[in-house]
Amino acid sequence: MNNELILLPSVTYAMKAKSILDKYNIRSYIQRTPKSVKIKSCGYCLFVPGNTDKAEKILRANGVRVLGRGERGDI
Repeated sequence: MNNELILLPSVTYAMKAKSILDKYNIRSYIQRTPKSVKIKSCGYCLFVPGNTDKAEKILRANGVRVLGRGERGDI
C-alpha cells in the first residue's frame, strides 16, 4: 500500500497543511477524498507524492491534526 494521501478534518486544515508544506518545498495537492477511504473526514485530503512520511511528520510538528492516511487509487 502506498499511502500517498493525508486525511484531514476540514478543508481549512487542508489549505493550511498545503501552505506549511509549500514552505518546506514539498509538493502537495488538495483533492477530494476517494470514496474507498473509510475514515470519516470533510471530504478533502492532501496528495503528497513521494514524501508522505516526511510531510505527515512536518504537519504534526506544526500542530495540524491528521486523521490518517489513505491510498490515492482511482479517483
